[in-house]
Order: sequence, then C-alpha cells, then structure tokens
Amino acid sequence: MQKIKVYNAHCCGEIGDVIVKSSVILQGETILEQSQYLLENKKLRNFLLNEPRGGVFKHCNLIVPPKNKKALAGFIIMEPEDNPPMSGSNSICVATVLLEKNLIPMQEPVTKFFLEAPGGLVKVEAECSHNKIKAIKIENLPSYVHKFEETIEVEEFGSVTVSTVFGGDSFVICNASDFNLAIHPSFAKDFVRTSSKILKAANEQLGFFHPKLKKLNFISFCQFVEPVILNDRGIKEAKNTVCIRPGKLDRSPCGTGSSARLALMRAKKEIDINENFISKSIIGSEFICKIENEFIENNIRYIVPSIKGSAFITGQQELYVSSDDPFPEGYKLNDTWPQNIL
Repeated sequence: MQKIKVYNAHCCGEIGDVIVKSSVILQGETILEQSQYLLENKKLRNFLLNEPRGGVFKHCNLIVPPKNKKALAGFIIMEPEDNPPMSGSNSICVATVLLEKNLIPMQEPVTKFFLEAPGGLVKVEAECSHNKIKAIKIENLPSYVHKFEETIEVEEFGSVTVSTVFGGDSFVICNASDFNLAIHPSFAKDFVRTSSKILKAANEQLGFFHPKLKKLNFISFCQFVEPVILNDRGIKEAKNTVCIRPGKLDRSPCGTGSSARLALMRAKKEIDINENFISKSIIGSEFICKIENEFIENNIRYIVPSIKGSAFITGQQELYVSSDDPFPEGYKLNDTWPQNIL
C-alpha cells in the first residue's frame, strides 16, 4: 500500500494542500520539466484531484528538491486541469506548511528564504511569532503586459476591450461591467459562463507569448476587474475574480492575477513603485500588493510584484493507494466537474 502525507491548507479561502511525503518518481532536469511530466503522466494528479479524494475545488502542491542552490525547497502546483508555472496563494500555503511544520527552520520575527516554483525563484518573507506565521510576502516572477487594451469580438457581447498580461501565468483582463456583471458571489456562475467565451476569443484573436516559458503560448485565465478606488485609509483597492479551468472561481484574490493587474495598472500609470494596493476577492479576502521594482529586458517592460497574505493549516491526511482499490485514479462526473466549459 502506497501512502502520501498531506497537510491541508488554504490561503484567503483558496485550498492549497501540501504534499510533504510521497513515493512518486519524477522525470525532468528542471522543476518546470518535472511539472510537465506530472501533467502528462496524470496518475498522481488524478489520484489527488479527482473524486473520491479530491474535487474541482482542490489544488495540491508537491514538495520537491530544488534545482536552484538559492532555494530551500521546490514545489509543483497541481490545479484541477493544469500545472501552472506559479501560483501566489499556493506558494503562501507551501511556505506556511514548511515553516509551521519545521521542515524549514523558523526565525522570528521574520524568516527570509527562496522557494523554487516551476517558473523560477520566488522570494519569501514570513512574519513569525510564537511558532506561528502571521503573514507571508511573496516576491513573484517578473510580470509584463503582453497586449494593451486590444479590441476583440466576443460571442454574445460583441466588441470588448481587453489586455493580456503575464503575472506568473497568462491572463486576459477585462472589466466586469462590460459584461453586466458585478464581483459578488451571486454572479459566480455567470462569471464562469462568460469567461469561457472571452478566453476562446482572446486565444483565437490575440494569443500569447512568453520569452522564456516557450510552452506558454496560450492564455490560461480570465480575470474580471472592477475600478480602483481609494478606501477610507487612502489606499488604492479593487475587486477581481479569476476563473480557473475547468470552470471555478478563485476564492483568493489570485496572487498571479493580482500581479498581472499591477503590471496593467503600471502601464496605465495608475500606481507607483512601492505603493500599496489591496486586491480583494469575490468572497472579500485580501492581498496587499506592491510593485517592488521594474526593469526593461529585450524591449519588454517588467515589474517585480509582491503579494502579502496569510494561509492556515486546516488538517493533516495520510492518503492510501490500495492495490485492490477500484478507483486508484478516481473519477470525474460533470454534475460537479464542468466539462468543455473553459
């Protein structure tokens, strides 16, 4: 009987379980290649994410040895349909589990270290007190605007203006109001339905390009945004919601989506370097976001974004794979697992 040890966790409401022990054998020289192997091999993903052990709501992170000597640990992100190069909420879950379970030494009041995601190194700053994590700041992958305020034709809605942006993964960003939607839980199913039309149109009409992640030649996510406002403390804030394949909304403010929005805000001259921005999710959870730096490389203007939030360990599991289990890789039913939506 094979056993997998998992710590259950969530960041801002989005599940990000962390696998600290397994017998999986990975192939690939880099963590990105190992991530691609897991995506293509499917067995571990199916076992963890499919029913009866998982569901469309679940994300899992496999801890792996880092390839970069600067990093203390590597991790591979497994979402319902994809293995993305980076995830903000998942990286905060990973850092929290590694520190609170003494897999990486905690140093109060702040522990600083690097994690290695499939897309590259991410810097971690964890605020610690009494052996607990109070908040974690992640310095994300360099982010940039790919296509700025382009017009596309979307089925049912006609001509709409969107931007495509990299924030650790690829996004098409659009205004919720252009689709008669408000970022509120009552519109959740409408966002999922509408995002499928936008993603289809954006991928067909705009496509995507990343200079280093060559296989990222498509737009992964649709992000709906509401206007930036000043709150009563004089800090800029705004709501967003991101739809994840096969058809669910991110419960967190989406770290990579918030990073993408920072890049777009910078292109619009809506935010300065080192200015705080509060990114709010559809359920009201928050990340504190900031542009740490910016630079130009090969004629692309990048920002270095950071996101700050908290994760919580909610449990511990030891998952079994019995030799006589009739569902060793689980199953999907479209009553809860949308099919052919995104």
